[in-house]
Amino acid sequence: MNVDIKDAGVARKIATVRFDSDEVSKHESKVCQELGKLVSIPGFRKGKAPANVIRKKYAKELRDELNRKVSTAAYEAVLEQKDLKVFSVLKVDAGELSSSQSASVEVTVDIEPEFTLPDYKDFELTIEPTDVSDEEVTKELDAIREQRASFDVVERASVKGDYVKCSYEGSLDGKLVADLLPEKPMYGKQANTWEEAGNQTGMGVDAIAEGVIGMSAGDTKEVTADFPKDFEIELLAGKSVSYSVEVHEVREKKAPSLEDEEFLKSIKMETPEELKEKVTEQLKIRKKQENENLKRKQITQNILDMEDFPLPQQAVEEESKAIFQNRVQQASRQGVKPEEIEKNRDDWWKESQTQGQARVKLTLVLGKIAEAEKVNVENEDLAQAATREAMMRREDPTKFIKALTQDRARLNRLREDIVYDKTLIKIAELSKEQICDIEGEHTH
Repeated sequence: MNVDIKDAGVARKIATVRFDSDEVSKHESKVCQELGKLVSIPGFRKGKAPANVIRKKYAKELRDELNRKVSTAAYEAVLEQKDLKVFSVLKVDAGELSSSQSASVEVTVDIEPEFTLPDYKDFELTIEPTDVSDEEVTKELDAIREQRASFDVVERASVKGDYVKCSYEGSLDGKLVADLLPEKPMYGKQANTWEEAGNQTGMGVDAIAEGVIGMSAGDTKEVTADFPKDFEIELLAGKSVSYSVEVHEVREKKAPSLEDEEFLKSIKMETPEELKEKVTEQLKIRKKQENENLKRKQITQNILDMEDFPLPQQAVEEESKAIFQNRVQQASRQGVKPEEIEKNRDDWWKESQTQGQARVKLTLVLGKIAEAEKVNVENEDLAQAATREAMMRREDPTKFIKALTQDRARLNRLREDIVYDKTLIKIAELSKEQICDIEGEHTH
């Protein structure tokens, strides 16, 4: 057996494994012998039929199995090459084999790239202070109170912050907008809709939210909405639309006080002080988690900033396809029209390739760091990750884990993700941290 290796592109090799006729004959004889033990031929006891009879009666099966045997031998010979680190085997082509002739088998492989690890123990990571200010606590408490606010009907003109029940209809150049844009009723005609007085969200007609300030139940008013020239709806872009508005009801939003017993009871707290302590602790935990995410982003960027090295082509292709397909599926779920998806296909594919290359680079570097730091994936890690994924998918964890164990590709991907995550945590532990002087400013 002889192995000859040549380049076939970036990080790709083709190994030609040559077998002389004697080696092929030995494989063929062994296959014939093994097949003879399994088949039943009339006139012969099982396993006692002559080789020439087996070759004649089971020629196709013999040929297929010989191909498999020789291909496996070639594949194993390539993996045993000391100076060839195989990342993945892409194709094994044995061609047409004959027991009396020599054979050449082509094995196409992507190889593990050679690269120098960054000085990850010297990464300098910038984090935010985790101190919680009184202002932050107050803001969070206000948000909790707002969530449990009551909306009481009032017999007065609305002020900013009130919720106003109203109806409106728009006209443009003497034509009803509802007729011009039947698929966009928000900009044409609404009956008994609610507006927060003075709250211009950019979603809908902001002029109406502003216009209802000062109106009482039963009042009517004409409001003009000036749409910008770059407005997303072409028909309204740069146009002024007149809206007839009628108010039906005004409600005042009242948030409970921190001392309100019913409010405290609803959130299972005894005293305002207990609530403040809990909010403070939650804010600290949130800030710590945000710092963990911040450190991971910086580590990831440091790795991507490394000097580029050849990447396994097949791995990049598979990652790019997975990213692209996920983007298309997400767009479809969000209601993007097929023609719009097709229009963006080329740009999305280019972006997916860039992201695929980055992901493979990260995976290779983190994998090598994981080896250096002896980062392992335990069964407990797999079980916890699988349970979390099942809960996110709203599936039964037991059934999900059972299905996962039967799908080697998905299981390997989950294992890879766990290694990726644990290695990022390990690098963060080894790196140097510095607290940002000005909140919100980072090196990355």
